[in-house]
Amino acid sequence: MHEPAVASCSVSEFCSEYDNYLGRLRGLSASTRKLHRHVVRRFLTHQFPDERIDWSQLRFNHVADFLRAEFARLTSRDTQRAWLMILRSVLRYLAGAGRIPQGWDCALPKITSYNQARLPKNLSKDQVRALFSACRGKKRRHARYRALLLLFLRLGLRVQEVANLTPGEIDWKNGFLRVRCSKTYNDRVLPFPQDVGDALVAHLRNCREHPTRVFEPLRPPCTAQRCYVHVLNSIRYLFRLAGITDRGSHSLRHTAATEMVNSGASFKDVADVLGHKSIATTLIYAKLDMKSLREVALPWPGGAR
Repeated sequence: MHEPAVASCSVSEFCSEYDNYLGRLRGLSASTRKLHRHVVRRFLTHQFPDERIDWSQLRFNHVADFLRAEFARLTSRDTQRAWLMILRSVLRYLAGAGRIPQGWDCALPKITSYNQARLPKNLSKDQVRALFSACRGKKRRHARYRALLLLFLRLGLRVQEVANLTPGEIDWKNGFLRVRCSKTYNDRVLPFPQDVGDALVAHLRNCREHPTRVFEPLRPPCTAQRCYVHVLNSIRYLFRLAGITDRGSHSLRHTAATEMVNSGASFKDVADVLGHKSIATTLIYAKLDMKSLREVALPWPGGAR
């Protein structure tokens, strides 16, 4: 159920209202809502520079003009597709609240999606070795780097999942982690290898007593957002130490998945570990299953004598 129609309001007031709708009724995660707020605020301030919204002055061509200007700046098809999805969502919300006419969301253009068109951006073996080399040392940060690296490479966790990890979600006796996923809300329990457990113990010995989360910044407040930034910055710094500039933190997850597939794990098993809702998401790694691809590859005409 939408909010009642309002003739005008400020950009901040509407962003707060819309964020409440996304969280309360649609159940979107904090990170997804943050992207929605960014796009919506940018759109509204583009049309209403004084940040005072008059819905009666909004026209569909204003939406089209905004998209044309933004797409000239944002050349990534994935980014363009995400912005279109967000604008469709907010236009449906506004139409449902009676602030704009129905149907504007259907009039927006579509961007062709070529499923499985690209290869996962995993790390090479040399790059993985460079990352582990950068973790060597006896300082507190080295223990943290190694624990983070092993969680990503052995279990294929997302940055948000690692940042949310609490000491109470580690079953030391049985060697399991309970992983809470704020993206799909598909919580799962994963066994962790001995080296992951050893690295977590070494890291936690350097932390303050009774931490709220396993990876917290040294200085409070240790909010969920600060822990997320702390984990992300630690991985980014580790990549710089290893001299890796063409890959991001998500490449660790791709590397873990690729290694599982090449080691003979089924796609269902990989999907369960990664927390994919659909196995179709996991099938992109089939293109990196070199052993299976060799078995189905046809001989090159004239190549064998």
